[in-house]
Amino acid sequence: MKSEDLSKYVVKDPTNGIYRYYRRVPTEVAHLDSRVHVKKSLKTKNHKEALERAETLHKASESYWKALLEGKNAVGAVEEYQAAVKAAQSLGFTYRPATEAALLDLAELERRLRLAQQNMDVSPTIVDASLGTARLPRPKISDIWTLYTQHNEAGLTGLSRNQMRKHQVSRERAIRYVKDVLGDVDLQDITRADTIRFRDWWVRKIKDEKLKAYSANRSFTDLAGMLSVVDDALQTEFHKPWEKLRIKETNATKLEKRPPFPVAWVRDKILAPGALDGLNPEGQAIIQVMAETGMRLTEVCNLRPEDIHLDDEIPHVEVAERDDRRNKTDYSVRRIPLVGVALEAMKRHPNGLPLYHDKSDGASANINKYLMNAGLRPTKRHTAYSLRHTFQDRIENAGASDRMQADLMGHEFGRPTYGDGAEMQRRLDLLEKIKIS
Repeated sequence: MKSEDLSKYVVKDPTNGIYRYYRRVPTEVAHLDSRVHVKKSLKTKNHKEALERAETLHKASESYWKALLEGKNAVGAVEEYQAAVKAAQSLGFTYRPATEAALLDLAELERRLRLAQQNMDVSPTIVDASLGTARLPRPKISDIWTLYTQHNEAGLTGLSRNQMRKHQVSRERAIRYVKDVLGDVDLQDITRADTIRFRDWWVRKIKDEKLKAYSANRSFTDLAGMLSVVDDALQTEFHKPWEKLRIKETNATKLEKRPPFPVAWVRDKILAPGALDGLNPEGQAIIQVMAETGMRLTEVCNLRPEDIHLDDEIPHVEVAERDDRRNKTDYSVRRIPLVGVALEAMKRHPNGLPLYHDKSDGASANINKYLMNAGLRPTKRHTAYSLRHTFQDRIENAGASDRMQADLMGHEFGRPTYGDGAEMQRRLDLLEKIKIS
């Protein structure tokens, strides 16, 4: 592209006498540069100083347009853009598209121009990072999952295989739904009106299929969460239209809380001799441990041999910190004494429950089916998880302090207490006092 005389672009403002750089974007590059003019104050009334300051802007503009014409139609704009953003960060500045150059002071612009000129024949990425010439990526809805996983390695670390499967299924379902409603459009083209349209689609779906508001809100949360990760990596704002879309829950659309089993029901029916004989031994153990410890079903399923301490002064199991799966919360980490049928169950399974390791969904389905077929669920709303609610009612009715309840249940209460010797003895005394059998 032909370079022109600089002085013709240095123009004095008639109202205040300050010079500015003013130039129309050349016709041959207009289809690649969305600006009509390049305009920036030179902050001086001295013509000679204005010409000197304009030199930096002029060179930056020429270099930018040259770079656009020489290769900005390359395939892989997302990768190109990502590389430029990372290169800018490594060079100590924030990546800015060239159209935002007017926001930079001349010293910063000169530094970037110098870097670009030094690397023009060495590193196109550094040139893009310095001049802001990387094409803004235009990923589509169908690209969300790939971009999310690519830029969320740390966030996905520590998930077990089954946890990762569930994480992926939920988010890919959200992507599929929004793609069905909006089409596979560019993320940057999605407006607030589009996301409201998606929410309206969910409102109709909830009504027609008698679903819960949680299903829609989970979909919104999954989409906004994935796009936030992408935005952090690409310095975009794709998640903005997805904020504050939640559907308010009503009595008809909120999730029903699982009711607790009556204690007498657990004692006289579920734990009655022979009541669980038709269930596989590991399924039986899960029920028995949950009944006397209040543990989450998935916590019981994923006990490892090193989490089961039968030879300690106080036999117990621990929900431990681990790097091969995530606990529900940080407060889930705890030690729980074993009493009654829970202790007997763990003696039969000192190495854990390998049949259901990382397969708690399968365990839940099998156990609930058995309980229903055997007439061991008072209502359809009662599930194996109801044993946890029964346990909480029992320790509360026994006068356990709020702190003790939180520590046994794995709930938040200030800082979690793992359980020293004296604390474990107090927990044991409480559980022995209320054990069912």
